[in-house]
Amino acid sequence: MPKPLYGNPDEPEASSVHIVAPEALDSISVSQAVRYWMNLKGERRYPSRQDIALRDMTPFLRNVVLIRVVDEGADFEYRIAGDAHVQAHGLNFQGMRVSQVEMLAPERGKKTRATYEYVRLLGEPFAVRGWVGRDAPDSKFCYYETAFLPLGSDGEVDHILVVTAYAPRAGLADIGHSPVPR
Repeated sequence: MPKPLYGNPDEPEASSVHIVAPEALDSISVSQAVRYWMNLKGERRYPSRQDIALRDMTPFLRNVVLIRVVDEGADFEYRIAGDAHVQAHGLNFQGMRVSQVEMLAPERGKKTRATYEYVRLLGEPFAVRGWVGRDAPDSKFCYYETAFLPLGSDGEVDHILVVTAYAPRAGLADIGHSPVPR
């Protein structure tokens, strides 16, 4: 598992992101969420929003963001934003919409919308891991792993369960209660 590099001369100059199979993620909390989602879906393409229960997600709930699809992808609303996300981004975006994020941070909002739309249209789980380099000096984390897990029924994705583990920059308060994403 990668270790935080900030403050280290070997830290990456540029940020990078890599698409990986959801089952290939190393983070304990994200892996637990992927297994939970897989168990709920069973033989179906994906579970429904009604299938998930917050009490069952206790081990990884702080790493969860639950997004509701608005008007068939015209927008996306943040219904739940776990503590790990709030700490990592310095903003509690629960109740906000991606259109609002796009106004605050256009590039980030554009990429976020594209990712959510990709998951909504494909209806397949999607995962990434990445390093945050010196090109993002305000970031509170240096490494992350994220799984995007579709929820819905009747062949339509109406929610997306996003689970992320963050490794904090060296010298900052621990975002994930471990120097390595959990």
